[in-house]
Order: sequence, then C-alpha cells, then structure tokens
Amino acid sequence: MHNERWLGYDLDVIASAIATAIGLSSAGRQMVMKTVHRRPRKHGFADLKAEALGCWVRRTSDQRLQSVIRSRVRGVLLWLIFRTIRQRAQPDMRVNAVVEFRIAGRRDGGVDRYRLALAAGRASKSGLAGHEPALTLELEPVAFLRLAGGIASPQRLLIARKLKLHGDLMLALALPTALRLPTSRPRPSKR
Repeated sequence: MHNERWLGYDLDVIASAIATAIGLSSAGRQMVMKTVHRRPRKHGFADLKAEALGCWVRRTSDQRLQSVIRSRVRGVLLWLIFRTIRQRAQPDMRVNAVVEFRIAGRRDGGVDRYRLALAAGRASKSGLAGHEPALTLELEPVAFLRLAGGIASPQRLLIARKLKLHGDLMLALALPTALRLPTSRPRPSKR
C-alpha cells in the first residue's frame, strides 16, 4: 500500500503518534488511520487533528476533561485547538467579522480569550486590540471541548445554558459551518 507523506513524514506514522499521544484504543487508532487515507489533502493534517480531538472527547468523561483542561497543559491544548480551527475554517467570502471565545475555568479563576478574524474566506488570529468582536461566545471549559470536538452542538449548549452568546446571532448560526467544526456521527448500533 502506498503511504502518503506530509513534510517528509509518513502520514501513517503521524496518525499513529497522535493516536498514541491521546491514548486511543486499537479501534480508535484504526479510525484515525482511515481518516488519513480518506481526507482530501488540502486540510488533511488539520482534519486529522480535529478527528482525533473528537475521538478523544467522545471517549473521555466530563470529570477527566475537566481535570485535563485545568492542568498545566491547558494553554497548549487551547492553542492547538484554535490553530486547527483556523486551518480548517472556510467562512463565506462576504463575512468580515471578529469572533471572540471566552473560556472560563482557569486555575487562577480567570478567563482565556481567543479571537478569530473572519475575512476573505479565511480565519486568522486576531489580537485583543482593535476591532470589537461582532460575536462573543462564553463557555465553560468542558463545554468548549465538547463543542470543538463535535460532540455537542451549539444549540444543545445554549439550551443547557453552558454557552452564552453576545452579538450577531446570524453570525452565530453560520459559525459552526464557517469554522468547519466537526459534527458528531451517530454510533453504529450493537447487535
């Protein structure tokens, strides 16, 4: 079988390393390996990271997610998630807005703020200075992980009062599609 390469690395090796790093079972590893081979290469590695995050979040309890997001790896984990979101995003060419995510639950009681500038069909990092956000999303950390992993929809989080929106609600409706957030697939029934 022909193995694809990315920056000189065998994608099977990268997929295996990601699966091992987040502690996936052999079935989870196989899912990651299949993802490597079926995704178009434009966003291949970002898609792989998003799929691995979804798999990890789906298989992890809320208590364990809370423990991880309150640990010292919080900053790196959030940075990786937002980097992946920026790489995968494909907003409408007409969208020109700044979206701010506020993720509560830091160890010091503070809130992490991440801004994404959506313009010209791309998402980029936006500093805190400058434009006011057109939309602000306030989330608890586990709810954010569930949203970013495609396990919980924004609508479910709103109903459960784990997500608060401020600003342009039309932009909020288009955001999951524009950012290409993963969607939860139904699990096959066991017989």
